[in-house]
Amino acid sequence: MKHKKTVIIGGGIAGLSAGIYCLKNGYDVVLYEKNAAVGGECTGWDRRGYHIDNCIHWLTGCNPADDLYKIWREVGAIDDDVALYREPCFYTLESGDQTLHFWSDIEKARREFLAAAPEDEAELNRFFDSVKMAEAVRVPCEKSLADMNFIEYMRFGMRMAEMGKVIREYGNDTVADLADRFRNGCVREMMRSYFNESYKATALISSYAFYTGGTAGIPAGGSVGMVSRIADRFRKLGGKICTNTCAVKINTYKNRAKSVSFADGSQVECDFVICAADPAVTFGGLLDQRYMDRNLRKMYEAKSGYRVSSTFHVSFGVVGEEDCGIESGSTVCPCKSYTVGTHKFESVAVRMYDYDKTLFPRDRRVIQCNILQDVADYEYWRALYDDKKRYRAEKQRIAETITARITGLFPELANRLILLDTYSPVTFTEWCGAYKGAYMSFYEQKGYKSLTAKNSVRGLKNVVLASQWLTTNGGLPIAVTSGKFAAACIRAADKGHIMEKKTGLCKGDGNER
Repeated sequence: MKHKKTVIIGGGIAGLSAGIYCLKNGYDVVLYEKNAAVGGECTGWDRRGYHIDNCIHWLTGCNPADDLYKIWREVGAIDDDVALYREPCFYTLESGDQTLHFWSDIEKARREFLAAAPEDEAELNRFFDSVKMAEAVRVPCEKSLADMNFIEYMRFGMRMAEMGKVIREYGNDTVADLADRFRNGCVREMMRSYFNESYKATALISSYAFYTGGTAGIPAGGSVGMVSRIADRFRKLGGKICTNTCAVKINTYKNRAKSVSFADGSQVECDFVICAADPAVTFGGLLDQRYMDRNLRKMYEAKSGYRVSSTFHVSFGVVGEEDCGIESGSTVCPCKSYTVGTHKFESVAVRMYDYDKTLFPRDRRVIQCNILQDVADYEYWRALYDDKKRYRAEKQRIAETITARITGLFPELANRLILLDTYSPVTFTEWCGAYKGAYMSFYEQKGYKSLTAKNSVRGLKNVVLASQWLTTNGGLPIAVTSGKFAAACIRAADKGHIMEKKTGLCKGDGNER
């Protein structure tokens, strides 16, 4: 296997992970990234002396007891020298005189909710009991669900048997349905204020369980720091990274990839290709759509059953070291309605970044507002983007509106906010080729099943995929494990090809006998 060249297209978490595991397996690896730096959407940048972290709200797999923790260590994301910050709560709701927290200490949260809404005692206990059971949720780390046989699938499911009870109780509920189970208005607002209301209730429950179960954390250095460590691990293993190099075509002959062409006219021959770009890019240019896995195709085509979310983002720097009136972490507050894209909102979600003193010292704290958008909003922003003057004016209008809402809710911030940046869903498409500007993969709607696509590309023996998009509800954990699975596919395909050659059964690749 030594000296066999693997080309990786895309330098996000999935691509870097795939490269690291291929290098561990003895392959020569060159990674090509179209942007000036690797990381994909897991990134951050500086503005006016402040740092904006684009990605990590929490990193799943920060519990040493998790299989995922081992993978994060293997790729270099975390180690014994990397501090992990544990937020005290998942998020907070401030509504008038009442404040509710989804504390990481689940019993503390239960007591707070029961004291605030005794009329919902039975339903609240059912909810918190379900969160506790959802702590059993695990990410597949040894083999993709798409490649598991029946016995392997059942064994994996048995490890999460408690989650089955949660699915039986809430599996047919959306976030909106979950909220409607409660009589107390503040509790209803708490349940529906963080995720899109069409998300499944189990998504909220399992996300909160990452906090209560101790697997959620934020590595020191934020998104940029984590990507830097992973890229360093890749290079130390012998991998080569080529930035500012945009792949445009995977050239195939019969059932194998022979080379990759780039925007500058150059071409690189290779033994294997790992497509770690957004699948909308992979099957919208690099490869013909006929190669797409049927489950992945279903996610794209069944638009009413598999949806995507994006965000409009506003970042502020906080002037001075005085108290801001906002708790650390994420806080949601009802407010006067405002419009972003095609939707009207009646609350504002703010996230205070002050946990990492190297990124956010006391006099350089940052407040970010992520406003959920959907496909209709994306199309709105896509049309507006073509008229740059109107596009910039609309972003400025929203920034001023959000500034007014925040300072109205938190008077301590009056005249202390510096607008650092605004960006729309189109930004993610222009930057990373993200489908409809989405920051995570498809999420299934009520009545639809979770799906997982294979890493292997049907019809091509030496091309595989690595992407968070290969399964519904994909994010950083799926990206890093997908990279590992892609490397395993390369190894298996290589062994199969060697065996074909030895037995004289290799056909269709120029080596017929």
